[in-house]
Amino acid sequence: MNPDRTPDEGGAPPEPLGAGSFDELAARLNTLRGWNGVSYRELHRRVVRGRRAAGNPDLPVFNTVYRCLRPGRRRVDADLVADIVRALTADEAVVARWRQACHVIAGLTADSSWVTVAGELPADSTEFVGRHAELAAITGPVGDECRSPVVVIDGMAGVGKTSLAVRAAHRLAERDGTGLRLWADLRGYDADRAPADPLAVLDEFLRRLGVPGGEIHRLGPAGRQATYRQLLADRHPVVVLDNAADADQVRPLLPDRPGGAVLITSRRRLTGLAGARPVHLEAFPGTESLDVLRRLVGEAEVAEDTEAAARIAELVGHLPLALTVVAGRIRNRRDWTLRDHATRLAERRDSLRVEDELENAIGLSYADLPAEAALLLRLLAIHPGRDVDTRAAAALAGVDPRTAEELLGELVASSLVQRRVQDRFGLHDVVRLYAAGLARDVDAASARQAALGRLFDYYRHTACRAMDRYAPHERDRRPEVSTSDVPAPDFADLAAATAWLDAERHNLVGITTLAEEQGRGEDAAMMSPILNRYLYNALRFADAEIVHGIAVRAADPLVQASAHMSLGAVYLRSNRYQESIGQLKQALTRYDAGGDRTSWARALNNLGNAFDRLSDFAAAEDCYRQALLVHRATGNRTSESRALGNLGNSAMRVGDWDKAEAYLDEALAIMLEVGDRLGECLTYGNLGTVHEQQGHSAEALGHYRRALVTAREFGYRFPETEALLHIGVLLARLGEHDDALAHLTEALDLSRRNSLGEFEVKALNGIGMALGDQGDAAGSIASYREALAVAEKLGDRYEQARAHEGIEHGATVTGDTGMAGDHGRKARALLAEIGLRSSVSGES
Repeated sequence: MNPDRTPDEGGAPPEPLGAGSFDELAARLNTLRGWNGVSYRELHRRVVRGRRAAGNPDLPVFNTVYRCLRPGRRRVDADLVADIVRALTADEAVVARWRQACHVIAGLTADSSWVTVAGELPADSTEFVGRHAELAAITGPVGDECRSPVVVIDGMAGVGKTSLAVRAAHRLAERDGTGLRLWADLRGYDADRAPADPLAVLDEFLRRLGVPGGEIHRLGPAGRQATYRQLLADRHPVVVLDNAADADQVRPLLPDRPGGAVLITSRRRLTGLAGARPVHLEAFPGTESLDVLRRLVGEAEVAEDTEAAARIAELVGHLPLALTVVAGRIRNRRDWTLRDHATRLAERRDSLRVEDELENAIGLSYADLPAEAALLLRLLAIHPGRDVDTRAAAALAGVDPRTAEELLGELVASSLVQRRVQDRFGLHDVVRLYAAGLARDVDAASARQAALGRLFDYYRHTACRAMDRYAPHERDRRPEVSTSDVPAPDFADLAAATAWLDAERHNLVGITTLAEEQGRGEDAAMMSPILNRYLYNALRFADAEIVHGIAVRAADPLVQASAHMSLGAVYLRSNRYQESIGQLKQALTRYDAGGDRTSWARALNNLGNAFDRLSDFAAAEDCYRQALLVHRATGNRTSESRALGNLGNSAMRVGDWDKAEAYLDEALAIMLEVGDRLGECLTYGNLGTVHEQQGHSAEALGHYRRALVTAREFGYRFPETEALLHIGVLLARLGEHDDALAHLTEALDLSRRNSLGEFEVKALNGIGMALGDQGDAAGSIASYREALAVAEKLGDRYEQARAHEGIEHGATVTGDTGMAGDHGRKARALLAEIGLRSSVSGES
């Protein structure tokens, strides 16, 4: 009887269909292995032999195969699962069922939207040696200007694909004087997370190319690709797409014309990329392996025993990563000769039957680590993000930052951890896989959970401190959280807080998701009110939906209510008005049941804004009045000022300018008192409108320009766009058409780039008016038609009426009475429906 088979494994082999998680799938796969009576080592050998026979250069290490059959997975490689099943059975129909199960479960995860992207290249390694022919093939003269800029570097894990791509990218950028450099980790072979969604990568690339998040959100997949390719055209970019899973993943990220370079790394030989130039990497020749050891260990040491150095290179398979790791061990053990190191490598391989040279090298260097450094390496491997700073590492390990810095230094010296830009640290994928496996074997589940709990507590506490600087006027809306044993950085100003939030955003979202998965759902839900204002202002809608979605699933109805209100604000900002109303009504119901009148009133205020965008002005004003009464009764000054501002807008709609001015002056005074700079910008703009309607053009321009200066000072795109719009329209009415068109065109550009549809339609209507006043009837009609299309999409009846009136006027000038009559009738019908004027409300 085979020792791997258990008595209850008789009968039919286990099937994958019906598995609802990766853990369940892994358990069934392991049962299938036992049912066939195959050991883990034999299974690994069969998978490697099968891939070699198929010409697949991606030969998995033993740990990769072993971990695929163990619990604790957040991702499973469908190709590896298929190869494991194929090694156990020759039935391709069975293989197909297992592959399909992987895809079904993967479709239930949201990992693919978390991407790691940079607007700069990783640092070029000082340890890079060799690859002269490959470098020349990538960086040498192209000759034909129409030649594809795409290069695919493929080879097995640890063969040095990324190092070659980074070295080549730096050379190309320096040679061509390229300032545009982009890098992304596509996570094609990450052990725990799904491959990166190319549209999410495209989103991040566009942000680094200067396209704001709102405009990206407005574009569909085809629009994002078109915008990306247009921005790359004639700029000779250098783009590195690291760890690609397949051709489909990289295809949306490629330029559509020659110029620049795109370097792709993958463990597979990607086919289907027209014109791409392949560069296949094998292990180093013996001479280059010795060059690596000379560079990393020392010329004299290698010269002293070249035979032993050659034996070391042979024992680690001449793989660049393995050579680097072993060199780190040699540097740290100067009391050993090279022959000692070679002997130890051979002994470990024989005693543990480690057939994979890379695993052997990593394992031997790991074995030399002090206990505290080894623990930190294992914990870094289970961190949900891709890199950490010293403080986060300290929280994970439960040590002070100085100790963490020393431990990280040891890990860097051992070449097991990589120091990245801005003093951040990360692991090579192969090292991460190895160390994560050890963490699950060596460290108790309770110890791992405790470490991740410390990390979550640190991130939550530090996020609160950053938000206190980022949005101090909303401190009362964020929960009180316990302090962390690791102190937060000193956020000296808004810029420092914003920089930390930007750098840690992916880690914050990742640790929040992981906390919920580990049963800390109520704690995870606290991140929703903490990060709300940052994610909202930064237009990080996908991240906001993940974080607020976790809070919606919390047990506390008031926490749910807060999350519904946050989602309502996100949907309102992204012009999803009906979805916004649905979320806000759910918030109102829960706040009412929980007796939280202050938050109920804030949700009601936002609901009024949603009604306002749909031109239901009576419903909007009713919401604002009810909200104001509650805010005054509870003493919530910030929310009181927002309700006053919105009531001022309502008075503006009916032309009661004196009442509007009184409301807005009162709102502005409170905003200045509490430091609500965003509300201040919006209110200056609305006061400008009041003065403009009262015939005080100079005062109006003064208010608009104060709004513009303040908005630009604090980086508020929303009020900046509104102020430009107001200035442009007023200048057009004053007959300063050129200056007016300049402001309106800038407002239009900002509104489109930031997905501010309500301002886009106003800017188009304003441009139509300015062109018409200049005598350009055709241009005026064209702009009004664009405005009409946007207004109809938004459901904004007032701006539709304005556009119809503008077309009517232009058609009258050109003598097209039929067109004029048709649009005039439509304008009057719409105005009869609403009977009021429209303006923009501030969200609370």
